[in-house]
Amino acid sequence: MMIESRLNNIFDQYDQEENRVTNAFLQTLAKNKSLLKSFLSRYFGTKLGKRDSVVISYQKEPFGLGDRDEDREKIEGIPDGWIIIDDKIAIVFESKISRNAVKKSQLEAHVKRIKGYSQKHLCVITPDEASPIANIHLNEVHACWISWKEIYGFIDQSELSQGASEYLREQLKEYLAMKEDLVGFQGIVYPSGVFNPREAKIIIKNLIREIKPDILKVYPKLKYEREKFSSDVHPYTVFHRSTWSFLGADSYFTKDIHVTFWLAGTHIGMGFTIPNGAKDRWIRLKKIFADDQLFDLFISKLFKIREKTPNLYLEFVHRHFLRRRDGVVDGILEMDIDTINGGKKVKANKLWLQTLREIVKNKEGYNGQFMIRTRYFYKDYPETKKPAFKSTVIKTAYALKDMYDFLCET
Repeated sequence: MMIESRLNNIFDQYDQEENRVTNAFLQTLAKNKSLLKSFLSRYFGTKLGKRDSVVISYQKEPFGLGDRDEDREKIEGIPDGWIIIDDKIAIVFESKISRNAVKKSQLEAHVKRIKGYSQKHLCVITPDEASPIANIHLNEVHACWISWKEIYGFIDQSELSQGASEYLREQLKEYLAMKEDLVGFQGIVYPSGVFNPREAKIIIKNLIREIKPDILKVYPKLKYEREKFSSDVHPYTVFHRSTWSFLGADSYFTKDIHVTFWLAGTHIGMGFTIPNGAKDRWIRLKKIFADDQLFDLFISKLFKIREKTPNLYLEFVHRHFLRRRDGVVDGILEMDIDTINGGKKVKANKLWLQTLREIVKNKEGYNGQFMIRTRYFYKDYPETKKPAFKSTVIKTAYALKDMYDFLCET
């Protein structure tokens, strides 16, 4: 039996997103003694004994003062949370969900609130890549910065707990991972249990943002990515449902060749797309497919890519549009390049390549799109569920570079 949850995360209660995230973390610490002890020991050098008294407090009530946009300037001096140990040790929290948002005046106001304690700590949690408090000097307080990504790693690597405590821990991991650009790419894991566009959109956006700096090292022109995502299902679609994005040389990506990434229920895929509007690329592609030597060179380059990828497909789609909006697919041809020579899982059939070659070189007067793509099926690649899988995506993009240069020749 498979159940897909459409319920909100249990932490998704506060009006302000920033308050929701902070509350989620403190709630989890409050309900998991082992996690709390580990957190205090690792970041503040505090060891808890059996007789120690710990009070964890959150300063903003749901839908109360400080939980609305119009209240933000009024309550900047109120910390996001406290941990008080034996009325001697005080840890005051300031959290942000946006980068470069920390203000020195705000931190100074928090420190004043704990001046009566013998040990004073300030914990700043943000999504910044480097410490936003490195150059902020605060008297008589130990200031500690932790990124939300590190918080996620701390929660993820902690020992498993029992019952409700473990449920909260898993909910917090899910909640942090589903906040765009907060903890970054943490693997392809759908919290609902099955693929859905809402979760897939966040996963793919986080993935592209993390790999983009490395991609630009070899594809410096491909700096544009998809900005708007729609969950609408096309009324005439015959494709498997997926959530996709791209890195292209223009915000209007259909003008030229681009790298496409997509998430589907069974796999993550990536590869090159030559859209119908990429006129120069189509001149080059038709020339390659019409010339025997160039075509042989094209095939040899494909096999070099295949050596570094789990599979490789060539796809051609012919379509037309009703009312310039609703695309109707008139024909699709997709072939595994292993059909050229055959393999362990694929039988040889050279007619696929011959057919595709004829279609491409004779394309004229209609909307046609050509793709070179590979897929990492979740079933065969469980590492897709881990953050380190982004390295595999980067390596695959690098493996495609020679083909990109070949297709871009004039």
